[in-house]
Amino acid sequence: MAGNALIQIVASQSTPEKEAEFNRWYSEVHVPMFFGYKGLKRASRYKRIGNDDNSAKYLAIYEFESKEALDGFAKSPEFGAAVEDFEKRKEAVAFTMRWAASYELITSLQR
Repeated sequence: MAGNALIQIVASQSTPEKEAEFNRWYSEVHVPMFFGYKGLKRASRYKRIGNDDNSAKYLAIYEFESKEALDGFAKSPEFGAAVEDFEKRKEAVAFTMRWAASYELITSLQR
């Protein structure tokens, strides 16, 4: 499987006052907008455990079927529409992106 699992990770957070609205929008609107893009296989969201204020509270992990699919994602109409919606809503949900990066699987072990 090495070499064909590709992910993009977005680390983000919101303010405590807007957190419920942020999570609703992110899970029910933002992420589903990406699924019109055929190269996206899976999207998962994670919430940080504990109170480490030095790390982002939320991670979104997007999995792609190929390097070409990952490379084409940011150029896709689905991504463009999601970014446009994000620009309109980011202040209302107090969205702060801490960082984003893409990774390719080197190895995977399983019990």
